[in-house]
Amino acid sequence: MSGVGATPVFIDTGAFYARADEDDKHHEDAVRIFHGIQSGDIAYRPIYTSQAVLSEFATLALYKLGHETATRALLAIRESDSVNVLSVDKPAFETAAGQFVDYDDQQISFVDHTTSVLAAERDIEHILAFDSDFRTLGFSLVPADVDLSDN
Repeated sequence: MSGVGATPVFIDTGAFYARADEDDKHHEDAVRIFHGIQSGDIAYRPIYTSQAVLSEFATLALYKLGHETATRALLAIRESDSVNVLSVDKPAFETAAGQFVDYDDQQISFVDHTTSVLAAERDIEHILAFDSDFRTLGFSLVPADVDLSDN
């Protein structure tokens, strides 16, 4: 589905993690949303993430879920035909570094700043995430800020 009416979305570390960890408080929501996107019932396309997000996710999953689970989840994402994995090039890195400095009154991770820059470069307004940092950076959170029943 490239679909008319589809909305681009950027997937954050926390969403991938919630999908992988059955004990995560957002696991059921993550499974439902990922399944809905995959089936086309939730119209988010194209789907983006970044190498920085996947690096952060793999490390978190390794420490909390073990090597086998981390490897299996990372491979599934990398082999997905629908997930576009972006690199953080030098200009995006430099912009994120400046943003990181500018938000000195916030506890927003550097990876989230790189996501913000990459998403803004592609006019992506929706981030699939379960923390509010992206609201601070000017994005809408999926699922918290959107009505998925409209999709």
